[in-house]
Amino acid sequence: MKKSCALVLSFCLLLGAASVPAFAWGAATHAYIAGKLGKIWPLMNANERYGIMAADLFNYDFQYYFNSTVKLYTHGGPGAEGFMGVWANARWWGYQKSLAFGFVAHNEVWGCDYTAHVRGLTYGQGVGYVVAKATELMPDLAALLGSHGFSLDDPVLLEVCHNLVEAAGDILILRADPTIGEKIISACLLRSNDFPGLLASAMGPAWKDAVIAAEKEFRRTMILYGAALTQGQEPAVKAFAEHLAQLGVELIKFLGGPDIPLDLAKGLAESGIRQALNLCRSDYLPEVNATVSFVKANLAAHGVWY
Repeated sequence: MKKSCALVLSFCLLLGAASVPAFAWGAATHAYIAGKLGKIWPLMNANERYGIMAADLFNYDFQYYFNSTVKLYTHGGPGAEGFMGVWANARWWGYQKSLAFGFVAHNEVWGCDYTAHVRGLTYGQGVGYVVAKATELMPDLAALLGSHGFSLDDPVLLEVCHNLVEAAGDILILRADPTIGEKIISACLLRSNDFPGLLASAMGPAWKDAVIAAEKEFRRTMILYGAALTQGQEPAVKAFAEHLAQLGVELIKFLGGPDIPLDLAKGLAESGIRQALNLCRSDYLPEVNATVSFVKANLAAHGVWY
């Protein structure tokens, strides 16, 4: 009990000390998918898990929010698959191919994020599962904000709801795999030191320092994220709400919205996660499992195997 309390306390203190919010958006879901896509050997799968999560390593610094180069080499777009440079540059020795396998599986063109953000398979066809659920959550969150005298433009409100849905999804993954937190931690601790150089080799020398700095913070954050999940559902919901409140306040200001008090944001974030849990309870895992089959076929079709 003391150990668990210390972990939660350390988690919250470290979050509070961060100048810019730095929390994963759906990292547990990506790690869960990697566990079903890749190799059964532990070190290979740990590096696959890390790679699939690390496509989001720039998400936590808003200076990269609209950066087209970051988008190209992490998630891609129609006809623009710069992320494949990571696979092309990965060597066949060590765990570079494991890292690259996970990394490219995350993409938004034909990977995991395609079904979340572009076109869902079992739900959210035409918009993506997460986008569809975020749209459904918008009226409830707008009403909560309105009851406290705040309002957000629809694009900003959708972005906030998007993050709440992804947090709720990771809670549902925790229910399906109670060891997912430990798996995230082990992926971070066991990941090959080759990762920053591998991504920088694809993005170009000018990005080397930015990649190293972002990856260092990302890895630390993922360890904390995994630690939160090891505490169980209720502590994880509260930890997620604590930090998503910080993220939301900063994101809303960054996007030109009002300055919402942090204490209010915490309550709104927790309510939003719980409402998103209700929205996603029955169909989240079916969509994730359908995504596994979809991505597995697309990896093979794009020559991503080892």
